[in-house]
Amino acid sequence: MKNNYISKLIAGFFLLTLVGCGGPAEPSKYAEVAKCLTDKGVIMYGAYWCPHCANQKKIFGSDFQFIKYQECDPQGVGGDKAACLEAGVTQYPTWKFPGQGNVIGEQQVRDLAKLANCSEYLPEEDLKLIESEKSTLNEVNQPTATEAVVSQDKNTESTESSASNTQTTVTATEVPLEN
Repeated sequence: MKNNYISKLIAGFFLLTLVGCGGPAEPSKYAEVAKCLTDKGVIMYGAYWCPHCANQKKIFGSDFQFIKYQECDPQGVGGDKAACLEAGVTQYPTWKFPGQGNVIGEQQVRDLAKLANCSEYLPEEDLKLIESEKSTLNEVNQPTATEAVVSQDKNTESTESSASNTQTTVTATEVPLEN
């Protein structure tokens, strides 16, 4: 009888292993976008204690592992204050786009993807939002938030935009970066 119990236990364990406990794994939502951003040389600068950086990482979820990230606080893992100063970082998070300048504050993945020409890797729901934004903006002939936020001069930032001609709210943390 003891052998019968052990046989059933082993069979049950084998069946669970074969079928899987949690069902199929959820595919990564932004993995390909994150990889594309990194391939294009986009870097996010931030600090481990910055709440807006934490929010930005949360938007990407586990796919943030594919983002090139530079910690700016020397007390954080891999912190390099000099690299951040050299990049003109004055607020967190700051996204640096090679040849385009910096984008400051929390950003939607779709806006980052548009700036880096990575939109083709967005999930269908984000592509639909982009199309919806385009049609709304075409009706009022206004620039998109992404077009208006990118700064050509790393010492300035532009936050004016949106379909209603108001200002875009930039959610970023000011930081005292000393030389």
